[in-house]
Amino acid sequence: MADIESTSRAVIEALNARDFSALAGRVHEDVALSGIGEGSDNGREALRDRLARHFEAHDESYGDVLVMSDASGDNAAIRVTARGRSAGGDSYSKEKIILLEREDGAITRFAIFSGS
Repeated sequence: MADIESTSRAVIEALNARDFSALAGRVHEDVALSGIGEGSDNGREALRDRLARHFEAHDESYGDVLVMSDASGDNAAIRVTARGRSAGGDSYSKEKIILLEREDGAITRFAIFSGS
């Protein structure tokens, strides 16, 4: 079973590659989602749909990855620098935190927290 550090880095790689199938393969079928679009949602299809809409509106990539995990090794906060362009064409660079919670090797919670 992969450790949370390698899982976290694989998630960032999948996001940067827009490889939603690879990401969906790492999440639980009822994964809890928040911070991607409005409100909360559940499930692999919702994750794919929300991420596709997000990346269509914000041509964004993640770098400067720092993975911080808890003592259990199943939860991680990933600090990234998000660089992209808004729908209006303005470029930006800002810090985001991606929270992953894992159970039995599958990601059960995927959340993104962003500064203003």
